[in-house]
Amino acid sequence: MSPDYYNLHHGEQVIRELIRMLQSTKIYAALADDLLLAEMKHNNPLAFETLYQRYVDMMYRTAFKRLQSKAAADDVVQEVFVNFYEKRHQLAADQHVKAYLFASLRNRILNEFRNHLIHEQHHANIAATQAQHNYLQLGIDGKTLEMKFRQVLEQMPVKCREVFELSRFEALPNKSIAERLGISVNTVEKHISKALAILRKELSSQELGMVAFIFMLYNN
Repeated sequence: MSPDYYNLHHGEQVIRELIRMLQSTKIYAALADDLLLAEMKHNNPLAFETLYQRYVDMMYRTAFKRLQSKAAADDVVQEVFVNFYEKRHQLAADQHVKAYLFASLRNRILNEFRNHLIHEQHHANIAATQAQHNYLQLGIDGKTLEMKFRQVLEQMPVKCREVFELSRFEALPNKSIAERLGISVNTVEKHISKALAILRKELSSQELGMVAFIFMLYNN
């Protein structure tokens, strides 16, 4: 048998195999989720691939909308599908595939938020500890500073203090403060500027730095 005949025969086999796979893919794409899940339980890779292609884009858009990160969205979606495949034999035969995938995705997104908050809190705690150490090195005691800060607040005009506390303690924007107190935004800005001027006059730059840091932690 000549090499040319073998190569031609082999090429025809490859083409027939490709056609068979394409036809199989079209057939699987037309199957309902429950039938594909049944095939998955028999370790059929085409069934899993069909479900993956059916839902991956929809799930990615949902994850990205929540996480606002392409990398994080892609990670959680891939984790869901890996877990889905690994647990295929444990799923009930009548399991609603779409509901299962999106419930798993929701849980993964919540875990991502939780892990992010824990990470941020960890770094905030480290920063707070370091700042406290630095200010103690400068001879600034937290309780003493708090008492002094409260005394300065008490010396401020009533409306000025009220505006400042709403701005710094409740983290309200100037417009919200104006609406709550029935004054203009420009008046709010003037009160805040006056309060800051009083603080700069009564507190040292180191003390102001620590107060500003406390406000940053308080509002996070």
